[in-house]
Amino acid sequence: MTGARGRGRPRLDDTGDNKRGQILDAAREMFAERGFERTTMRAIGSRAGVDPALIHHYFGTKNDLLVAALRPEIDPTTLFAGIADRGTGVGREFVERAVGFWEDNPQQRSRAVALLRVAVTHDEVADRLREFFVGVATTVFGDVARADHRERRIALVVSQMFGLVLARYVMKVGEIETATAAELGRSVGPTIDNYLFGEL
Repeated sequence: MTGARGRGRPRLDDTGDNKRGQILDAAREMFAERGFERTTMRAIGSRAGVDPALIHHYFGTKNDLLVAALRPEIDPTTLFAGIADRGTGVGREFVERAVGFWEDNPQQRSRAVALLRVAVTHDEVADRLREFFVGVATTVFGDVARADHRERRIALVVSQMFGLVLARYVMKVGEIETATAAELGRSVGPTIDNYLFGEL
């Protein structure tokens, strides 16, 4: 008999970016509908129309798939290009651009919030999320932050932004939720500048 497929690794010659996209779309829908715990790889595969083994091949574990599915579809170096040239005003510009992006892209914002919710109770997801955001902050500020305690400075910037996102989009804290990106930039930016350039 010809054309039969045995068990084992799925064939990859009929897959590509389109299959990856189908898997990510299905994962986003199902994580949103059912939550992380009640979503299975088999169910995602069924909705995407692919063998669940293909999901493991491309993304690894369910935690890895969640991070990939909910990660913003933008190159951070593009979003924050030129910030390092602004001197001590980088904090304000950074906050304005970050919040402005989430406000202008509600779907991306929803993904980020969903990922934060899961990360609070899943260590592996938290590790991946932390690596991503620390990597972004290091790319943006690594060349401009003061050399002393540079890693701590970057970590403090990340903690500030995590707190801001949680307060605005998850906890929906009063005027943090209703403030504009420019207002938050004016309020939070100096704190970030102090983390980057001040005495710790």
